Amino acid sequence: MLKNVLVVDDDQTNRLILRNLLEREGLAVTMAENGAQALEACACQRFALILMDVMMPVMDGYEATRRIKHSASVHFTPVIFLTAMQDDEQLARCVDAGGDDFLTKPYNHVILKSKIRAMLRISDLHDTVLHQNQQLNQHQQLLIEEQQIAERIFKNVVNAGGTDIPGIRVLLSPTSVFNGDLVLSARRSTGELHVLVGDFTGHGLSAAVGTVPVSDIFYAMTSEGFSIGDIAAAINRKIKQIMPANIFFAATLLSVDALEKKFVAWNGGMPEVLIIDVNNRIRQRVRSQHLPLGVMEEAMFDRAVDVFAVEYGERIYACSDGLIDAPIATGGRFTKEGYLECFGPHVGADQLFDWIVGSLHEIHGDGPQDDLTLVEIVVNEALASIDNVIAPVQHQRNSTAWQVNFELSAHTLRQVDPVPLLMRVLSEIQGLERHKEILYTILAELITNAVDHGILRLDSALKSTPAGFANYYTERSTRLAQLDGGSLRIELLHAPQPRGGRLTLRISDSGPGFDYKTAPRGSGANAVTSGRGMHLLRTLCESIEYSGNGNCVEAVFVWNV
Repeated sequence: MLKNVLVVDDDQTNRLILRNLLEREGLAVTMAENGAQALEACACQRFALILMDVMMPVMDGYEATRRIKHSASVHFTPVIFLTAMQDDEQLARCVDAGGDDFLTKPYNHVILKSKIRAMLRISDLHDTVLHQNQQLNQHQQLLIEEQQIAERIFKNVVNAGGTDIPGIRVLLSPTSVFNGDLVLSARRSTGELHVLVGDFTGHGLSAAVGTVPVSDIFYAMTSEGFSIGDIAAAINRKIKQIMPANIFFAATLLSVDALEKKFVAWNGGMPEVLIIDVNNRIRQRVRSQHLPLGVMEEAMFDRAVDVFAVEYGERIYACSDGLIDAPIATGGRFTKEGYLECFGPHVGADQLFDWIVGSLHEIHGDGPQDDLTLVEIVVNEALASIDNVIAPVQHQRNSTAWQVNFELSAHTLRQVDPVPLLMRVLSEIQGLERHKEILYTILAELITNAVDHGILRLDSALKSTPAGFANYYTERSTRLAQLDGGSLRIELLHAPQPRGGRLTLRISDSGPGFDYKTAPRGSGANAVTSGRGMHLLRTLCESIEYSGNGNCVEAVFVWNV
């Protein structure tokens, strides 16, 4: 396509000479006799170049150029003034009026052609840049729209629950909207609090992508009653399946059972989790015992957890590595040692979290250069409330009669927690999802007792001291991993009633049992008094009876519409 050049001159001879010269250069030519005609021509089409005379009737070249440049908007239309004036001030006026170059008459044709070619190249370059900018703006707008959609999905999935649980305080200070730091919290069916604090490698959207499946797994498995070790294994498997090899997820999974005053932790590649006593002193450090999630193959994954006794008034602190490596405005970094020095009796327990956050804000200067996360969990009566365990009974489907039996071998008990699986069966067969909190509590107490005391031969007296408490669960993990004999039989029978149903749960273990006839009520080596205790179970069940050698227990749960 020919480029069109506008020649503006009141002298016809000059116009014809210039037209002849331009056409030999392969250019199309439009001519105007004065500035007013030039404005009319520019209003009808865009020119690649304008050759402008200065002194003309009706409207001179200065005024015409000013108006043409003003109306050109984002487009660049170069103007070369051709003038007989030699005065420097007059030539400077050409530039001030918007001219891009000038040439005095009589002009050298060789120089004129060189200037024309140069201006056309500049015009082409400007058009190319303008087109690229338009494409970039369109692409940027598309990215903004996609980011807004992704941000809504990210917030809806990642923050789907648990953000308003009493006793938890969170500082999550990301360097961008999308970040790799993640804090999730939710209650298990039996009331325990599950918390996940994690950090994906990298920053921005690439780091945040993995938080969506992690959140989905965490919330779903916590709701179904799985342990934090099982949840960690499932997250590890998913990350290995979907994420690139160079992306992994350092994570700490915590479980706080305030009713039993038990704290469980699985730490994979995160900073130490701290148990803080009532005087704000560090009582226990829970160091990382595992690799980050997404590193190990499923067959080699270690679900082992650390178990500790906790008391009311104590606090649990977890953080990301961005917090203990934060840059200080005056130089240096906020080290692990600096973080540990924050704890002590110099500040009240209720002010400790705010004091640490305030200290971090003081040292950051213009803001964090890494994602910062700090979590505080207060162990108190609110976490242990029975209201968190028992949900109100609501309308159920029509009751039917059914019976199911399970027998779990030693191999199965080593690999599978039977409680969440049984809960799925109960919900699917009978539609007892409205009672799942109560049923989970009953099943968990009965099965845990049968496995711990009947099959593994553990003594609850070990848990009488804080050290013994941790040793109890360490010994449990060891015995369970080495278990090569024994079995657990579970029978569930349901009988319909006019306004509900009657569910009988029979749990039998292969252990030697105990003398339940002479054992004190609520005690005994194989009694269900360990854990939440007989009082809670008798509150939830119509009856609890032992038979055989004491290794068979029957609990009856009656539900009404």
